[in-house]
Amino acid sequence: MERAREIVDGYAPLKVTLRQVMYRLAAEGVLPHTPPMYRRLSAQLAQARREGRFPDLIDTVREVHVPPAWPDADAFVHEMPDWFRLDRTAGREHALYVAAEKDTCGSS
Repeated sequence: MERAREIVDGYAPLKVTLRQVMYRLAAEGVLPHTPPMYRRLSAQLAQARREGRFPDLIDTVREVHVPPAWPDADAFVHEMPDWFRLDRTAGREHALYVAAEKDTCGSS
């Protein structure tokens, strides 16, 4: 559990998937790369997340998109400067995006 947390924290502020954590743990020899171990890791980290003992992971299957909301207009105005971003790809012919995920079911 501790090494998994270190892996997740090492990507901050980005988030990672359970599969990314599993691959890292398997590559380091911490866990065997087997479907039963993947399911066990999933169950343990899910329980730890529910109890607030582990950071959130990306869930490419069950992600719920909730629009932002604020308790009042003052809270909205206070938070807005942090939301401002320029579109760095505007007017450019190419944009670079990096994403990696093996989104499968069953054995790996």
